[in-house]
Amino acid sequence: MPPTQLIIVCCHGLYVGGPAPPYDEKSWLIAPFQSGEEPTFVEHIRAGVQRVADNVDKSVLMFSGGPTRKETELSEARTYLRAAQAHSFWGQSVPTSSILLEERALDSYHNILFSLTLFYSSFTAWPSRVTIISHDFKRPRLLDSHCRAIGYPLEQVEFIGIDPQSMRDRNNKAAWQGVATAMRDWEADPHGRGSKLTGKRSGRNPFNVWQGIFVEEFQGRKASGLVTIGHGKDEILDTEASRPW
Repeated sequence: MPPTQLIIVCCHGLYVGGPAPPYDEKSWLIAPFQSGEEPTFVEHIRAGVQRVADNVDKSVLMFSGGPTRKETELSEARTYLRAAQAHSFWGQSVPTSSILLEERALDSYHNILFSLTLFYSSFTAWPSRVTIISHDFKRPRLLDSHCRAIGYPLEQVEFIGIDPQSMRDRNNKAAWQGVATAMRDWEADPHGRGSKLTGKRSGRNPFNVWQGIFVEEFQGRKASGLVTIGHGKDEILDTEASRPW
């Protein structure tokens, strides 16, 4: 029987390892504004490992994030797996068959969409439940914006939000203004097709990773029931069609 539950860990950086421990900044490739968030990334990974271990027979853990830095062709997803391995999965028994790497997403919308389509292309079934693990300050964006735009039922979604210490301070006006700006951008462009959001993705895609709805080699698009428009890298969701889940 295929798994029925999809656990998505949204990746936010690249774990590069080395002599420093996984929660140390020296072990990560991150943007300057993310400094100090490394322990939070590790907690996201740990939460995902715990969730899949709790229901290993019915769930699959998916690390989601593409190769976003020119310094390495490694994807964020693959390096998150390496961070979990560096921690020996915190003593949890998680078989390799229960972990998938979604290595194309370049923003939070595609963390959700590409994880769903990779789940289908792996099991020829859609998940009946989804758990999303990310920053808590991204909860409105991921649920109210992305899941609604994609059409995945919110009553079938669990959200686990873990914030860095810097975002627990509501007086951090600059950071919270950035959160509000990002939310407005996605509210104005729910599928991220306008020049601003596509431009951001382009800037995070130094290796020209395939951005079609399904992985490039997948041949079962029609059988999936997910209706798309266009072909190849120009493939997008048909916003008027019903969803198969």
